[in-house]
Amino acid sequence: MPISIIGVVAITDLLSVFANGQPLDTRKYVRPVPVVMDHADALDVVRAIRNSTVHMALVVDEYGHFEGIVTSGDILEVITGVFQEETGDDPALVRREDGSYLVAGWMPVDEFGDKLGIPISRDAKYETVAGYVLSAINRLPNEGENFTIDGWRFEVVDLDGRRIDKVLMSKVE
Repeated sequence: MPISIIGVVAITDLLSVFANGQPLDTRKYVRPVPVVMDHADALDVVRAIRNSTVHMALVVDEYGHFEGIVTSGDILEVITGVFQEETGDDPALVRREDGSYLVAGWMPVDEFGDKLGIPISRDAKYETVAGYVLSAINRLPNEGENFTIDGWRFEVVDLDGRRIDKVLMSKVE
């Protein structure tokens, strides 16, 4: 049975209902949400979110299937890059015995491109390896998902919530 999303309900509205002991009629609190295509450009998404009271948009593919949600915070992260609070002792790039590389998602993409000979566009709209991966596949990957680009096989080996933490790379023969 297909799911039909009619909008979103703000938690603050529900808390008010529960705090006052009122009966819950969720349809009364549904707020409309703009819908954007999964291939929409950033400016169209920003316009849709800006004109919305819920500061988010539903993402659908060409068949109308729900793909996810994009928020104003997601847009800010794409524009500014992921803020790396602390890298700790983990190196950004480790060459393994089998010749593959374990790469941290926070690694600066220009450094990544220089070290591995991967062409990075000068007008790239990302700052990190995680941004490179997101740009390559145009969506948030699942852990264990892989793809091939520029002669390299990429496998997302670790996610930290929605953040790409580690990528395993190997040269494609």
